[in-house]
Amino acid sequence: MTGPVTRRTNTLHQAGLEAIARGWSVLPVQVEGEWAKRPAYVLVETGHKEERDGKSVPAWKGLQIVPPTEKDLAIWFAKKAGKGLAVVTGAVSSLIILDFDGPDGEKLRQQLGLPVHVRTGSGGSHVYFEHPGWPVATLNSKAKHELGQRWTGLDIRGDGGYAIIPPSVNPSGPYTWESAPGDVLPLSRLPDDLRAFLGLLEPPKRPEPRPAATVTSYQGSRQDGQGRPPGELLVGRALDRVNSGEGRNNAGMWLATQLRDNGYSRGEAQAVMRDYAAQVPVQDAHGRHDPYSESEAAATLASAYSRPSREPWEDRRTLSTSTPAANRGDVRDVTLPDTFDVAGPVPVEPIGETGTGPVILTGDNAFQQVAAALQVRNVDGVVARRALSAEEVQRLVADRRALFVLNPSGAQERAFDAAGVEWYPLQDLQIRQNPETLNQALTEAMTTAWEASLQGSVPFLERDLLALADARLNRGGHTYPTGLAAFDEAIGGGFYDGLHVLGGVTGGGKTALALAVAQFNAQAGRPVLYVTYEQSRYELWGRVISSNTGVPLRQLRTGGTADRPVSGQLRTNERYQELTRSVAPHFTVIEGDGFEGGAWGTDRIAAQVRRMKAAYGAAPLVILDYLQRMPSGSDKEKRHQIDEVVMGLQVRLGRELNTPVLLISSVGRGKYGELVTAPLEERLGVFKESGGVEYTAYTASLLYPLGSTHIQALGLEDPPATGSSRAALKGLWKYLVLDLAKNREGEAPRQWVVRWYPATGKFELIQSIDPEQLNDLPPSSGRRSR
Repeated sequence: MTGPVTRRTNTLHQAGLEAIARGWSVLPVQVEGEWAKRPAYVLVETGHKEERDGKSVPAWKGLQIVPPTEKDLAIWFAKKAGKGLAVVTGAVSSLIILDFDGPDGEKLRQQLGLPVHVRTGSGGSHVYFEHPGWPVATLNSKAKHELGQRWTGLDIRGDGGYAIIPPSVNPSGPYTWESAPGDVLPLSRLPDDLRAFLGLLEPPKRPEPRPAATVTSYQGSRQDGQGRPPGELLVGRALDRVNSGEGRNNAGMWLATQLRDNGYSRGEAQAVMRDYAAQVPVQDAHGRHDPYSESEAAATLASAYSRPSREPWEDRRTLSTSTPAANRGDVRDVTLPDTFDVAGPVPVEPIGETGTGPVILTGDNAFQQVAAALQVRNVDGVVARRALSAEEVQRLVADRRALFVLNPSGAQERAFDAAGVEWYPLQDLQIRQNPETLNQALTEAMTTAWEASLQGSVPFLERDLLALADARLNRGGHTYPTGLAAFDEAIGGGFYDGLHVLGGVTGGGKTALALAVAQFNAQAGRPVLYVTYEQSRYELWGRVISSNTGVPLRQLRTGGTADRPVSGQLRTNERYQELTRSVAPHFTVIEGDGFEGGAWGTDRIAAQVRRMKAAYGAAPLVILDYLQRMPSGSDKEKRHQIDEVVMGLQVRLGRELNTPVLLISSVGRGKYGELVTAPLEERLGVFKESGGVEYTAYTASLLYPLGSTHIQALGLEDPPATGSSRAALKGLWKYLVLDLAKNREGEAPRQWVVRWYPATGKFELIQSIDPEQLNDLPPSSGRRSR
């Protein structure tokens, strides 16, 4: 890549839509002033916020789990000034980014032989890599001394990080694409020592158990002289929390708020917090020696005392049930509201470093209601959370805690599956109920979700399969016929959602047949996306135009002559105008080879399919011409690259987007004159150089010449010779065999003779073939047709 990639995206809003269509999570950032590169305040308008010192401030932790919606983007970028766009790195986007900054960073990138995905405003470079599937730390070389020493100028944005993307502009300059964003690199492109240091070589080992804090059972009075819970009692409860798996910082914050809410002065509280700091373990959550300092305790106390006090809410189980109410320091039950509108924050147990209770992921909108409902009755220690960080998800995995998710998105489902967490969906749960009713509904919904996992395929057969059957009945534009009636009937009416492959040699008619199928469907108003990796858009449209208008293809290739330009002929050609009106609006041709906005891989095609589905109300027929030239973003051996591409097309387009894909595959010439009578295994064998295409595809077809001896044996009219009067009268044609070698949902193999008119691009299905008629012919008889 020698220069910036030309992108059609010209607004931050459009770039954001393309990013989430690609499966990325994004957020708006400031680009000017002291808050440059920080999350933009407009996040507050979409509920991505937290309360700090009595004010709402932007918070983007939720975007580390769930990408934003199109509605969020519309709000963020309603006003254009002062903002940029950043991609959230980590598991949520299946992406990590290496940031090479300054001359040292650029030198290192070149030494590593890495391409540039994004050129930053200051001239640095970002290189995109696939996420390994386990938590990856975001590291800064200035903060991580060893990283700065060994790999000067390098930072990594992993889980919990983000990086600005084009078309953002900051005071240093614009951010520009230099490689296609969807073409992320495999981690194998990095040397092992760098991968190991960055945590990209193997999953982190499970941490060693941390020693427990020594807790002496408190035997003193349950109140001090002022009717408050004594400091020693509260410290003991905080240490109990540490031993039960809660982090030292979280338990420290609990202690600080209890001191504040029970009327301890700042000076009194400082002494209690020093006692706490002296007794907590000196190891962190990962078993490393990292003492909890008095300065950390003081900072926690300052944070707690910067906010107004609340009603004391220490669990009544910490007090003796025989203690008279007058001696309890006025510790009371939590008063729950009678309606679903919960005023103010509800105290909720945070996720500790270990634990046993299930977690409910609510999102911002439902958090207060669910948290209030759990206060009514919570025998299982259920915790409600607005969002989860990647580290917290891994903590759930390590502790084998179940996760229940309210109305999970597709991105969440993929992220949780990839993380290996035990999770269950809570669908269509009515949140706006009083806490008592919602508590019962939550209990029933969680039980139902768990029991559904034990029912095998019963729910699928009772509900999902029937819905899919109705969807197939009503999918309309999702079935794309070829116009060859017998072939269409054999495959169930046309190409349906999933992968279909058509193989043939160069010049053997496969592209002509693909164009004929595309034109047939576009003429009927069905959308078609044709991605060509070999010919230009001009060349492909030239073939369609020539076959419809009669303007010779050779003239289209040269542009005509000075006295008779092709452009002038087409402007006055009625058939060209009709082609423009009836076919072109439904027929999109894209050059996928990198000359037009970067190479088109599976991710980018999927994004275009989403746009076309939104525009046409149906998934388009996607034709990819041809397989061997598709970018894979992998350094593996070519055959394995192709396998990855094929599986990606089947999963991303066929299954997730319900898109029919016709994949054109170039195959070896072989002995085409003999294939019509060859065993099925031999015919499918011509795909072998194309990887596992024939195993993955729903239908696999071949297009190859019919030998002259077979033409005679079938009693067919001999094709006209070039330049003959019959060719001038009827047009030159060739006989081909359309061989349906694999058909997952119907009968196979099936073979037909088709007549191909190269000049007009037309195909006619003449008759089916019974191979038994041809078995007695000499095996070499078909070679003359090559």
